[in-house]
Amino acid sequence: MSYQFKASRVFWKNLSKLPERQQASARAAFKIFQAAPFDARLRAHRINSLSAYYGKTVYAAAVEEDLRVAF
Repeated sequence: MSYQFKASRVFWKNLSKLPERQQASARAAFKIFQAAPFDARLRAHRINSLSAYYGKTVYAAAVEEDLRVAF
């Protein structure tokens, strides 16, 4: 299955505000995400409350213990 995605301007803007260590982790996770969004290393999971609110499925992936990205 192939996926289409595009990181928003807000994503890149917020990424630049992170400490260097977290930026490096986020960039590594983004490369994994580009290849396979549901790779086990990202621990992707459905966010039920946001999915219900927006009327479509919303997932989150872990970059670090305290850093997540929604898609």
